Parts: sequence; structure tokens; C-alpha cells
Amino acid sequence: MLAVILALNLLLGERALGSPEVTRLASEWQQRSKGVTYAPPTTHTRAFKILRLADRLPEINGVVLGSSTLMGIPEGLFAPPLRIYNFSLTANPTASITAEAEYIARRHGDRVRWMLVGLDWPIGMIYYDFEVPNFSLSRDQADAHAAPRDVALHRKLADALSYPRVLNLAKALRHVVTAPDPVANFRGTFLEVAGPEYRCAEGVPARDYDVVNRGLCLGFRYDGSWTFGGEKRLTAQRSAVLARAAAAPSSKFSRFLCQSRGEPNREYLDRLAAVAQRQAVSGGTVLFYLPPLIPGMERYMMEVPQSKACLDRTRDVLAGWARAQGITVIDAGQSERYGCQPGEFLDEHHAYPDCHARVFERYRRDAAAGRAGPGIYRAEEGK
Repeated sequence: MLAVILALNLLLGERALGSPEVTRLASEWQQRSKGVTYAPPTTHTRAFKILRLADRLPEINGVVLGSSTLMGIPEGLFAPPLRIYNFSLTANPTASITAEAEYIARRHGDRVRWMLVGLDWPIGMIYYDFEVPNFSLSRDQADAHAAPRDVALHRKLADALSYPRVLNLAKALRHVVTAPDPVANFRGTFLEVAGPEYRCAEGVPARDYDVVNRGLCLGFRYDGSWTFGGEKRLTAQRSAVLARAAAAPSSKFSRFLCQSRGEPNREYLDRLAAVAQRQAVSGGTVLFYLPPLIPGMERYMMEVPQSKACLDRTRDVLAGWARAQGITVIDAGQSERYGCQPGEFLDEHHAYPDCHARVFERYRRDAAAGRAGPGIYRAEEGK
């Protein structure tokens, strides 16, 4: 029994690591079908997004750059003629986002005139002291960004026999046994690079190139946004509990916020401001975005003296930077100001498109009325 579990999980493990070939196949399938997919592993999809960006460049004039907190932003939130590709990536640090913005402005600024750049403080991204990398987002460099596959054998064996892997194997085998054609399903799950094509609830085609979350329409849309397929939405009760817990000094959000006393990395800000100025010269626009948090979370954090001091410092620095550079930072941290509801969130800091839509609609309305100039923009309460 252990030998069978080990063998099957090693097969799944190799599939879950992904490869340049699988990444290329997933990208080509999406370009043909305009469907939903991604290349494994889900924690390392830069190579996939690079290939997708290369294919989409002739069709787009805007990009979204950020971490997973911006993955819920689809193209449909913006009126024509704006056509965006969402390049946001899981756990993408501000250092890499800065490099992405610089590359796109330098190489494609004549075509990509609009950028939305995420600035994450809840997970510490803008406080890190990582060096801004010098990398290319060209198609021929995609393989260089692929996830490393040189995992030691003893680590593979330990992972294959771990509880999460055994549990996932049990789910996969149950799916195989209950399928209309168990033999074909077994072959697709354990031996082939992708499962069969199927349809999402809204009729869009989907194909899974990973071995988990089969049939859930979980992946990236043609516009680069994430589907959240099969994911749950928070209830009001659960949201309230999470918001309170996030404000505790021991929470990861409080620790990330105050790890540098709320002082953003000035190099990131200087280089991003240079990108914004470069785009402005050619008639382009760069907006910066503090993503939404679940209702009440930021308010509770502001009740804790240490967190308040760190967050006030972050806002003061960003406000001064934005005013000096003539740029706008949309602060959606207090999402309730924009009318966002608990059910529009996956967790504390990942919003569904519903909430992002409320934020941008409010910003557009206030900008048209002259209430959203350079600096930090926050919606007024009760309006």
C-alpha cells in the first residue's frame, strides 16, 4: 500500500512542479480558447504570465501589476477603450513589481499607456529591503522564470508520504473511481499533461494543467484575472472575527506593518515615481492602489497604538510622495467606505471583483467631480 501511495504521489508531485513545456502548452491553449487555466505550480506562475502578456500585447493598452491581492481585478471593471491584462502574481514583492513596471514602461510604453500598481502594506511588501531585480518579461526569457525543479530525492519522498499529499491522493482516486470512464480519468490525472476540456458555469471553456482542484474552473481568465472558482465567500460573522484577530499585535498583519515602523522602502517609491513620470510624458497614466481589506479590519488596527503609529507613518510617507510627484494613490484599505461587504472577500485581504468594482466606480465618480487629485484618495464616509 505504501509503495502504491508513494508511486502515485511521485507522479502527481512531478506534475505539480510544472515545467517549461507544460507552461507553454497551457499558454497556447488559453490563447486559442480564451478559456480558464494556469500552469503549475500556482505559487510560481510568472513564466505563464510572461507568455500570456506576450500574446496579449497587440490587444491591450493597460496592465495591472501586483500581488495576489489584485488578482480579482478583471478587464470588465474598466470602460473601453481601456483594455487591460492583469499580470498580478502570488506573493509578488514590491521589488519585483517595480522591475515589471520599469520593463513595461521602457519596452512597451508606447502601447501600454495605463498601469495600476499595487502597494501592499498588510503583507509587508512595501517595507522589504529586497533589491529591485533586473529581468526581462520577453517571451524568450519565460523559461528563466520557471519554478525550480531540482528538488532533492529525499524531499520528494517525504513530501509524497506527507498527510496533505495522501489526502489529496485520496480525493484524486475518489474522483477517478466515480468518473464515467475511470481508465481515461486515471490516465488524465496521473499520466497526461492536462485534464479534458470542460465548461465553467458561465459557459467559458476551462482546462486544468495542474493535478489539484480539477473541474472547479479555478485559474486565470483570458484577461489574467483569477476566477476564485470553488472558493467560499466570507460571512458577516466570520469577517468580524477575522477583522478583530488581524488587529491583534501578534497577528501577521500587525507584524508586517510594524516590521520597519511603517516606513516604506524609499527606493521602490523613487523608481515607481520615475515610471509614472515617464508614462505621463507620453500621455500615459499610472495609478497606485492600496488593496481593500475586510470591513472593519483597518479600523480595529487603528485602535491599537503601535499599529496606528505605523499605519499613520505609512500613509504620511505615501501622501507626501504622491503629492510631490503629482500622482494618485487609491487607498481602499477601509473597504467599507466604498460599500464593500464581507461576502465580497475570500479572506482578510483578497477581494472579489465585486468590491474592486465598487472602489473604482467611486474613484471615477469623485475624480470626475474634482475630489480625487494627486495624493492619497480615500472615499468620504456616508457618500
